[in-house]
Amino acid sequence: MINNIKRNGLKIQTYEREGFKWVDITQPSARAIGALREQFPFFLDIDLRDCLPPNQRPKLLEREQYIFIVLLFPYFDEKTRVIKATELDLFIGKNFVVANHEGVLKPLLDLAECFSGQKPLCTLEDMTNPAVWLHSILNSLLAGCFPMLTHLANDINALESELFRETNAETIREILRVKSNIVDMRKIMQGHKHIIEKFMSSAHRIVNMNNLSVYYVDLVEHTKEIWDFLDNDRSTIDALYESYVSLVTFETSQSTKALSALALIIFPMNLVAAVFAMRADHMPFLGWPGDFWFMLGTVFLVMTVTVGYLRRKKWL
Repeated sequence: MINNIKRNGLKIQTYEREGFKWVDITQPSARAIGALREQFPFFLDIDLRDCLPPNQRPKLLEREQYIFIVLLFPYFDEKTRVIKATELDLFIGKNFVVANHEGVLKPLLDLAECFSGQKPLCTLEDMTNPAVWLHSILNSLLAGCFPMLTHLANDINALESELFRETNAETIREILRVKSNIVDMRKIMQGHKHIIEKFMSSAHRIVNMNNLSVYYVDLVEHTKEIWDFLDNDRSTIDALYESYVSLVTFETSQSTKALSALALIIFPMNLVAAVFAMRADHMPFLGWPGDFWFMLGTVFLVMTVTVGYLRRKKWL
C-alpha cells in the first residue's frame, strides 16, 4: 500500500508491505517533521530537530523503540563540477524505517519506484526486515561513490598530462577544484565506518540481524576501500600542487633573473650617457669631428662588455 502526501510543498510517501512500513520524506521541512511527529509520537524532539537543515554530523543514537542514524553522502553537481554533501536521516524500528533526505540520492529514488511498482522487474526480497532494507540502501549508496572516485582519478590524470605543458590561472583553478573535491569527499565519508560498526553491535535489540552481520562487514570493507582511494588521491593531488608551485616559482625566478640582467645591461649604458651629457667646460671629445659616433660607440662598447660578463656568469 502506498500513501502519498503532496500538498503545499509537503512531500511524504508511505510504503507498507507485509507489516513493514517505510516513510520517505524527500523535502525536509518543519511541516514535514510535524507530520512525522504525529505519525510517530515516540520520536524524540531532539532527533526530529536534527532532520532539519543545516547538515548534522554523522552519528548513531540508540533510543528505546528505534535507532536514529545521521549519515552524509556525496553527490556530484554537474553544473559546478563540485562534490557536495547531502544528509540522510534514518529512524530504524522493529517494523519500520523513516528516511529523511533531499531527494538527490538515486538509490533511494530507485527503491521508491520499486515499492510503488513503477519498476516491475526489480526485486524486493525480504525487504520487510528493516536491517535488510538498510543494508540494501547503504550498499547502493556506497557503490555510487566509486564512479565519483573514478571521476576524481580521471581529473588527476588529466592534470598530470597538462601540468608541464603550460602554467596559467586555469590550471591552478582546476588543481584547487579537484583538491577541494577530494577534501570535501573525505569529510563526508569519514564517519561511515564507525556508524556501520556501531549499528552492527547495537541493532540486535531492535531489528532481526540473523545472518546479516557478514553483509554489514562487507559494507565496512567498502568504506575502507573508499577511504584508501581518497587517501591516495589526496597524496597525488598534493604532490601535483607542490610540483605546480615549484614550476611557477622556477619560472618566476627565471623571469626575475632576466629582468635583473637587463637592468645590469642598461645601468652602465645610462651611466656613460649621463657622463657625456654633462656640460662641463673642458668635457673631452665634445666638439671633435664625429664626436656623436664616438660617444655612441662607447655606449655600445660598455653594453657589449656587460653582456659578455653576464654570459660568462651564466645569467643570460
